[in-house]
Amino acid sequence: MKAPMTKARSIWQKAEKEGRSFLLEPEVYALLKAYGFSVPRYIFLPREGKLTLNQLKRLGKEKVVIKVVSPLIQHKSDVGGVAVVKASLSEVREAVKKMSQEIPFNFVRRFGPDQFSVKEVAESIRGFLVVELVDYEQVGFGSELLLGLRVSRDFGPVVTFGGGGLDVEYLNAHLKDGHSLAILPSSGLGSQDIESALKPVAVFGKIAREFRGRKPLIEAERIIAAIQIFQQIAEDFSPFNHKEIYTIEELEINPLVMRQKKFVPLDGLARFSRQKVESDGRPVSQIKKILEPETIGLIGVSEKMNVGHIILNNVIKNGFPKDKIYVVKPGLESIEGCRCFPSVAALPEPVDLFILILGADQVYPVMKEVVELEKARSVIIIAGGLGEKSGTQNLEDEIRNLIKKKRELGKPAPVVNGGNCLGIISAPGKYDSTFIPEYKFKRPAGIKAGLAIISQSGAFMLSRMSQQTWFEPVYAVSVGNQLDLTVGDYLSYMSERPEVEIIAAYIEGFKLADGRRFVEAVRKAKQAGKKIVVYKSGRSPEGQKATSHTASVAGDYAVAESLLSQAGAMVAETIEEFENFIKGLIYLSRKKVNGFRIGLMSNAGFESVIMADNLKGTDGELQLGEFSKATVNRILQILQPLGIDRLQDVHNPLDVTPMADDATFSGCAQAILEDENIDCAVISCVPMTASLQTLPPGEEHGENLYNPETFAGRMIDIFNKIDKPMVINIDAGHLYDPLTEHLEKSGLPVFRRSDGAVKFIRKYIALMNRQTV
Repeated sequence: MKAPMTKARSIWQKAEKEGRSFLLEPEVYALLKAYGFSVPRYIFLPREGKLTLNQLKRLGKEKVVIKVVSPLIQHKSDVGGVAVVKASLSEVREAVKKMSQEIPFNFVRRFGPDQFSVKEVAESIRGFLVVELVDYEQVGFGSELLLGLRVSRDFGPVVTFGGGGLDVEYLNAHLKDGHSLAILPSSGLGSQDIESALKPVAVFGKIAREFRGRKPLIEAERIIAAIQIFQQIAEDFSPFNHKEIYTIEELEINPLVMRQKKFVPLDGLARFSRQKVESDGRPVSQIKKILEPETIGLIGVSEKMNVGHIILNNVIKNGFPKDKIYVVKPGLESIEGCRCFPSVAALPEPVDLFILILGADQVYPVMKEVVELEKARSVIIIAGGLGEKSGTQNLEDEIRNLIKKKRELGKPAPVVNGGNCLGIISAPGKYDSTFIPEYKFKRPAGIKAGLAIISQSGAFMLSRMSQQTWFEPVYAVSVGNQLDLTVGDYLSYMSERPEVEIIAAYIEGFKLADGRRFVEAVRKAKQAGKKIVVYKSGRSPEGQKATSHTASVAGDYAVAESLLSQAGAMVAETIEEFENFIKGLIYLSRKKVNGFRIGLMSNAGFESVIMADNLKGTDGELQLGEFSKATVNRILQILQPLGIDRLQDVHNPLDVTPMADDATFSGCAQAILEDENIDCAVISCVPMTASLQTLPPGEEHGENLYNPETFAGRMIDIFNKIDKPMVINIDAGHLYDPLTEHLEKSGLPVFRRSDGAVKFIRKYIALMNRQTV
């Protein structure tokens, strides 16, 4: 790609010399042509230039398109800057004359006189492009496409493909999520991955597949090739490519059309800069000191109970040895059996972890002492208000600069978690640095599931843990404001840790370019066989006033969701889904995924319909497996004693009706799961029926859900025997919480809505199949 880069660089240089950070349309054509696009034939007619008949004839068309060329005018159609006329000298000259007169007034009327005067707009017109009128496929929706790239603050360069033309924003607003636009990273995906990302996009199915007897308008391979060209341009001039001085901020073709099964760009824009993302130099491996320290220091602990004292108690109660805890507290010899020292300088040795529990205004002097005296290898800043309260942002910058300078000199500097964080819980490190008293928060103590939680909000982290108390996380990290260490740093570190199998991340916002680091870490974790669940908040619409279609239709949340999913993460849409995904991944960690064929079963007809409705989504697709003849006969025999075989046909989904008792219900479920045509299953139970024992013992009834011969006991036995993924759904109120709790404590993933159960298994199967490719 050296020759295209050389050509592109010369284009940037010419524009830069003229004081521009964007390209004019002839320059966009030249850039696209350098990278292999077939561009329309055109003539650039300078403002005072003359057009000849021979030039017009070389365009080879009866009609031509005339487009204004001006550094002020990005969207030409908005100001009457595009016209279609016959390819004759007189008509072209007349059109150019008319446009020259009208465009300045149209521009000022549309954008107001405060920006530019009529005279300034007129003087900005460099000339006009006279372009062949391209004959292209006219098929309604899908005739005009959009191909773009832009640099996302979080993720770096991203490439987009979808429907184009003047209706691009309308289509994006009115098509379902994932169906209007494909959003792709500039690297890390193969051709097969790109095609998978394109399949849900409505326009892709219209043009690259047979449509109502019409053959595809263009091969999928050509669409993928065009996307890969844009990915190459993005990488060549990436803000992370420090060998190249220029960065491409935005490149867009709209519309991109099809002529004789090839793409032709009709209109384009491009912006560039010299901005680069500098390497941060954070020593990620040093996170080990923060998560598994051998010595801990604290400052901000009072003799009486305060936040610092609560943290000290939590550290001790989690098993950290008192003789390895040092408290900076002048005037005291010890607190809670831990030695006290009058100052940071007086600490007997550099500690692995220093926990700073002071007001925001006291943080910098202590950090300065810790860093300059090299008294800590890692720091947790608990300080409330740091970076949040007005005026404290400068304090964060000062701390960053303090650490940065030390690292640039090649000297030891601590990694810092926070500020404004709630703390960290580390099972291997035997400490809990959160400031919630033990009596207010029941620490999880159950299944050792290899779960790590990374959360930008400490309250979110503890709220989730308090609701799933039978999963004991290996690590639970509240990162706070990410003053130093970021969510991407932690994920990168944990992706290599053998004790971590599942990573759940709550993210409000990425630091500059940390989304890119996070995506790379997701890929690395996926390759290591780990599972990632992400809940990304901050989803408000953005970009409506952006200068390009690409920026407005590919908002930050859409970019995050697409890139994280493509990298191999399960992206939750709701908090409930986030919790369910964690639970499902933990319980199914030992199951084998062999395919997409699902078996569905319920004792209520409505659930069969709802479950079948949720088999397809942009995140994956399941197929109803066809029961074998042997399975059909087996189920009929199971249903026969209760006469259910006379009421219902046996097919997938299977409705066993409310008449099914414990043995009948579980027998049918086992038959489905043992069918060789079934790869996974959702077994849904509406537990109110008197035929099933689904309540704990009570005075008003003779039921006992804990009896191993009842519904719960039989389903637990089936789950333990069969290695296929299976989830249970219990669609009922709080009366049936004991049933749910009993099943989950026995290792079964239980959902409380049938659509949520199918949605989880759909995403899970898609994720696991991607990991085995």
